[in-house]
Amino acid sequence: MDGHSFSRPAPDRWPAAEGSEMLEVELILPHAALVPEALFDPDAARELLAANGTPAGEEEQVVCCKPQNGVVALVAVDRAMLEQLEGRYPGRLNFSTPLLHEPQKHEKTIWIARRENLLYVKVYRDGLLQLAEVIPAPGPEEVTYFIERLGQLFPLADFELRLSGDEDKSIRKTFGKRFKTLLCE
Repeated sequence: MDGHSFSRPAPDRWPAAEGSEMLEVELILPHAALVPEALFDPDAARELLAANGTPAGEEEQVVCCKPQNGVVALVAVDRAMLEQLEGRYPGRLNFSTPLLHEPQKHEKTIWIARRENLLYVKVYRDGLLQLAEVIPAPGPEEVTYFIERLGQLFPLADFELRLSGDEDKSIRKTFGKRFKTLLCE
């Protein structure tokens, strides 16, 4: 079955429950982090997410996505929504997050995906992941502020910018000249 994204409870939009194939559920949520697979301990998932500065709330459960490219994604999910999903699709769920996306080329790359009111950002230097963040960005002011802060940490003119997701054209138009090259994925 094709992947589906759920950012808030919407059971009426969920696909039919029959079948036995696995269902990929992409979680578009602000409390997410990547952990090196070698350091990951599922029993410490809540603490790892909190150590990242994005603690799960009392009504949230931390979901661990399948390891990809040497990292595990942790995402805080509303417990009631998770119970609804697991009740409807018992044993058939694979969770993912845009934070697990790896751009095709990532020698000196900044990858930004805007999904709903969130920016998913990954920075690679010399092929190594330097930064992976989920930033609440409900408006263009937050996007501008974040990219300006990013420019204080990394020389943007030396990096390729890869954009995907919602409103990539407005980000490209506003910030494209600050980067070495710009590609929309």
